[in-house]
Amino acid sequence: MSDTLCRRLQLNHIEGDILYPCRMKNQDTGLVAFRLSKGGNTKRDSIEVTDEQEMIRKVTTQGYKVRARTIEPVSQGGRTGLYTLGEQAIRDWTLND
Repeated sequence: MSDTLCRRLQLNHIEGDILYPCRMKNQDTGLVAFRLSKGGNTKRDSIEVTDEQEMIRKVTTQGYKVRARTIEPVSQGGRTGLYTLGEQAIRDWTLND
C-alpha cells in the first residue's frame, strides 16, 4: 500500500471497493496533505490537514468529506473520489489500530 494512503481508516463502498483517505500534493504550495471539505468538490472549498489523527477525527466526528481511493489506480479498475461517512455510497467504515 502506498504511504500516501491512511491505513487506519477504511471506507467500505456499496459496490464492495475498500477506499482509504489519500494525501494529495497541492500544486501551488507543494504541501502534501489530506484534503477535507464541508462543502463542494473543489480545492477552494477544502482544507488541508497533514496530521492523520486530526483527519480521522474531522471525518469521523465532524462530518468532513475526504478524498479517498482504492489501492488500485483508476486505470486498473480502482475508484477515487470525495466521500462522506454515512452517505449512500459508503455503507460503513472501520478504524484499524
